[in-house]
Amino acid sequence: MNEDLTWEVGYEAAGRESREKALAKAWFYWKKDGQVVRSAEFTQSELEAECERLCEAGGDITQFARALLALSTEQAEGENVVFDRVDRRRLA
Repeated sequence: MNEDLTWEVGYEAAGRESREKALAKAWFYWKKDGQVVRSAEFTQSELEAECERLCEAGGDITQFARALLALSTEQAEGENVVFDRVDRRRLA
């Protein structure tokens, strides 16, 4: 049986609300044999708590930490935060 964990970050559909009011979220999908068997969504603070929980339990947080970094970057870009440019240079 083949298992995969995939994730993506973006803004939750805000309907009539502007993007500034929409929350950036990370969506995770656990798949077995190509079929989604579980999914979860996290805001930044929820994802931070999940990383802490997994770390304390001895779990692998690699994909969650990557998603947290991407989510943080997504929010900073959406808010036009000045320090985002500094972060980009450090990561490059």
